Amino acid sequence: MAGLAADALTLADKAQSPYRIVIPADAVPAERYAAAELQHYLEAMSGAKLPIVSDGEPRGDREIVLGASNRRIADLGLKPDSVRLGADGFWLKTASSALVVAGGRPRGTLYGVYTLLDDVLGVRWWTPDAELVPKVQSLTVPELDQVQTPAFEYREVYWRAVTQNPIFAARQRLNAGLTAEQGGAAFICYPSCHSLDELIPRTLFTNHPEYFPLIRGQRQTGYTQRCLSNPAVVALAIATVRRWIHEHPEAAIISVTQNDNGEYCRCPTCRALDDAEGSPAASFIQFVNAIAEDIERDYPQLWIDTFAYQYTRTPPKTIRPRRNVVVRLCSIECCFAHPFDRCTSEENRRFVADAAIWQHIATKLYVWDYTTNFRHYQQPFPDLGVLQPNLRFFRDHGVKGVFEQGNYTSKLGELEGLRSYLLAKLLWDPEADVARHTREFLKGYYGAAAPGIQTYLDRLQAQVEPAGCHAHIYDAPPTPGRRLAAGVVGTFSETYHYSTARYLTPAFLAEADQVLAQAEATADNETVRLRVRVVRLPVWYAMLASRQVSGAAYTKLLADFVETLHRADITGLRERGGMDEELKEMGWEAAAPASAK
Repeated sequence: MAGLAADALTLADKAQSPYRIVIPADAVPAERYAAAELQHYLEAMSGAKLPIVSDGEPRGDREIVLGASNRRIADLGLKPDSVRLGADGFWLKTASSALVVAGGRPRGTLYGVYTLLDDVLGVRWWTPDAELVPKVQSLTVPELDQVQTPAFEYREVYWRAVTQNPIFAARQRLNAGLTAEQGGAAFICYPSCHSLDELIPRTLFTNHPEYFPLIRGQRQTGYTQRCLSNPAVVALAIATVRRWIHEHPEAAIISVTQNDNGEYCRCPTCRALDDAEGSPAASFIQFVNAIAEDIERDYPQLWIDTFAYQYTRTPPKTIRPRRNVVVRLCSIECCFAHPFDRCTSEENRRFVADAAIWQHIATKLYVWDYTTNFRHYQQPFPDLGVLQPNLRFFRDHGVKGVFEQGNYTSKLGELEGLRSYLLAKLLWDPEADVARHTREFLKGYYGAAAPGIQTYLDRLQAQVEPAGCHAHIYDAPPTPGRRLAAGVVGTFSETYHYSTARYLTPAFLAEADQVLAQAEATADNETVRLRVRVVRLPVWYAMLASRQVSGAAYTKLLADFVETLHRADITGLRERGGMDEELKEMGWEAAAPASAK
């Protein structure tokens, strides 16, 4: 990309600006929204409100030019590489007296504006309800010439703070769950996942038990898989998928994904194929391929989405997903205390081996990753140290899209704000400066309490530095008088492992609580003090669940814990279930303040 040399530009001074914002006459909604966001934040920073005009108007002396299709681009002698920019990329360029934000459609210009505001001008969006907008007398932009494109075409952080706030998600340059005004979602998938019950309803069992899996010598109904080698099942699934396409023309991906268990078919036909291919993924990929082949004739632009998950995660030996199949690799069994490719656990070694094969046989590889403890939302989960190396691992293994699942059912899960913030940065660029982003977030969100929070994070990470100290997404808090050996959870008898969180030692929890108590004492105001208390909740949760304190100290700690839950409007302690039910199961119901009952 060629352009004219440019010095730094002064966009505003003493609440006055000679600049205006220029958008294409045919601007898409996200480009108009980008102009409005830029106008709002520049005014909030400098006091100067820049007008927004069309490129159909005569050229002015000082302009901020938005959109790669803007007529001003050619006037400036610039030529954006639209292929390179794609849907989300952008070019930030100072050219003569103009500032250009030339983004791909539909979202690139919007992300370019947010990058200009964040990386160049110092605006920060910590959480949906906390931002930093510097107030300046003179608003200056240095000479710029940078092109950015995201590492992953699909980027979703599935934490409650993000999923419930598309405006915030867009500002973090994520591209799932966005409104049309923000360019819409990169890929709309229907249904969301685990779709076998919708493809082949359970109600069919009475008349067609042969549609259902043969397990332990009998056809099984309920929440199971299906007999995927049965031609009638394939035909019914194709008909259902075609109906979904008709009913949901907005969908770019159709989900043909297994139910959430290991109850798959062992009939002679299914078993023969799976045994020959070395994995039950064989019968599922063959099933998905049959659907994808039929759909491709009439809908070549659509993708069929399926999982490499639990019993289907190991790739088959010779069967390959069709070219219009998205394989979504799932890391659910893994240890999240250590990077996938540097962990000594058998789970991680197997995951790395499977990922290396899927990289070469899947036309499009996505990942479903995990970033919370689903049974204990309010328990320390020491995964901050692996976020960057794991996303680098995905990028280096050809992954095109990443879904980062976290606490999506209740607000303010353990370190929700910081973790979501870092994940968004890394999904755009796995080489992002995590230390700087962490430091800035802690200072911006926790103020004077930031050093104490950092000390706590460092000590939590140190707890899992030993190679053999692993962390999984269902680890239970240590329980006195009972050692919880490694085992399995519920029906996930073939893949879901759990153990006690042995990194949560009594000494660590006591020290952590002391460090965070000191941090709370330094809080700038009541808002920040509550934020620090929310950081303390996971430590308290582990102390209470493990009965580390007793007597009057236990009663007081429990009262503080439950009171803080309600003050912060936290409504759940685990993936499923309401707060009242969860407190009752933990034996903590009586501690709820009367006003909250």
